[in-house]
Amino acid sequence: MTTDTIFKRNILALSATNPLLSTYITQTDSSKNIKFINSRSGHIIPVIIRNGKEYPLHSTFDPAREGNRFLDLYPHEGCLVFLGIGAAYHILPFLHKKEISTILIIDKSVSMLKTILEQINLYHLLIDPRVKILIDGDKEQIEDYILSNYMPSLMGNLTSIPLLPRFNLEKEFFTLTMQVLEKMISKIADDYTVQASFGKKWFTNTLFNLEIAQSSIHTLSPRKKVIVTGAGPSLDDQITTLKKMRDDMFLIASDTSLPCLMNYGVLPDLVLSIDCQQVSYHHFLSGYPKGIPLLLDLASPPILTRTADKILFFSSGHPFSQYVSQQWRRFPHIDTSGGNVSHAAVSLAEKLGAEHIYLFGIDFSFPEGKAYARGTYLYNFFGAAETRIKNTESLFFSFIHKDKAISKEYNKNYIRYITKPMINYKERLESAITQLKAHVIALPGKGVAINVNPASRQNHTENNVNKLFAAGPNSSDWKEFLQSYLNGVKHLPRPTNPLVAYLSALTPREKDLWTTQLPAAADFRKHSLQHANDGALLLQNVRSWTIEKLQRRLKR
Repeated sequence: MTTDTIFKRNILALSATNPLLSTYITQTDSSKNIKFINSRSGHIIPVIIRNGKEYPLHSTFDPAREGNRFLDLYPHEGCLVFLGIGAAYHILPFLHKKEISTILIIDKSVSMLKTILEQINLYHLLIDPRVKILIDGDKEQIEDYILSNYMPSLMGNLTSIPLLPRFNLEKEFFTLTMQVLEKMISKIADDYTVQASFGKKWFTNTLFNLEIAQSSIHTLSPRKKVIVTGAGPSLDDQITTLKKMRDDMFLIASDTSLPCLMNYGVLPDLVLSIDCQQVSYHHFLSGYPKGIPLLLDLASPPILTRTADKILFFSSGHPFSQYVSQQWRRFPHIDTSGGNVSHAAVSLAEKLGAEHIYLFGIDFSFPEGKAYARGTYLYNFFGAAETRIKNTESLFFSFIHKDKAISKEYNKNYIRYITKPMINYKERLESAITQLKAHVIALPGKGVAINVNPASRQNHTENNVNKLFAAGPNSSDWKEFLQSYLNGVKHLPRPTNPLVAYLSALTPREKDLWTTQLPAAADFRKHSLQHANDGALLLQNVRSWTIEKLQRRLKR
């Protein structure tokens, strides 16, 4: 086969799976810093020439045998990220493994890749629908590449596999790539863990909230000064200051802090709840004040809608909630990516146009071994469970030590206990604050100090636009909307492997419908071994579950 034929076959295959890259390659000059030699086994090997030295990218004895050894070193399932393509001897053996959902290849230099494609037949690699290639990507492009091509709920674990000779020649590029991968894997893993735990609850809760959400017409007007209360122990010490500042400010209380505020005779202007779990109901067992709006996530437990006489809803980042907001009734959005209600409350304050936001009782730690401020639901819960052998203090101590990785910080007069998740919450809030136009003031307490970083607001001098915080009109009756959604889910094409090919062939509407079911898919994968390596079966079972839930809701 001539080199011209080899190149045309390679480009033809690549154009079927990555047309933009194939066009880019054809418009690029070949590299003059690469040559080819034959190994002792007769295979062609690309050799990089740099500073007068030659660097073979594969074994000069038997690159195919060397490539097969990669199968012994790395898993044959999930999503594989190859750092360096070379002549792909280390990648080709993995193409025969059906358990592999996706193969992502990252490298540098389009001219090098073009030269390789002119000399080496990689048709079978390039035509495989599971294979995606990114060349010369910067940090942002690599992040987008991973986010666009890797869905853990469908594709399984992600493993990076370096081609060391190539890696060592471009250490700066591949080291950056590894750092981006580690960051992205950590973020995706956190999101996946949450989805696997709550994916089904998000969906079913939203289903049952739509009827009430349809009739919710309450609005929130703009506010310049806002107080946000968490339920940290420091709230007990800060309550006197809060009462003095309360009169001319709008007070947003986290659901956990509500009973504490009421215990001190302080009524909030709004209560915010974002947790999808039934335990949220415990915050309201001591009663809910009349006339105070309760703002709920569309995915909040439906039982909470019976708590207050003024219910408002917002849409967070849950896929089905976003779909509802886009296709049925536009709900205001609040950022819940911080993972805790205090973060969401700060996002709400920004949405209300706040110029000054004061934070009370947000400790992100357990100062003096205390979990919450007095009056919160755990005090009643542990008080009822108290015995002569185990008093309330010992029950609280056991509660905060559920996290085995808990550590201590010693202050002058007390000990503060901290955990990694709480510090992650704090850092996410601090990062969000840097993007706000509002001036954030964290009241001093015994918890971990929150860095509000005032210098970061120099680029945010514009005034917030004063808009009502309210839902838009619904496009149809909630039952009609769910029936339309059900029909769409029923008529989705039957899933087939490889999933990458199946997903790429879907229409935008079909992709949207599957996206609404991905959190539930994470739950299915977590609890069923049969879905470990069969993405099509996973999707089929998730769709059956979704249809069953929709039909039951519409019958009630």
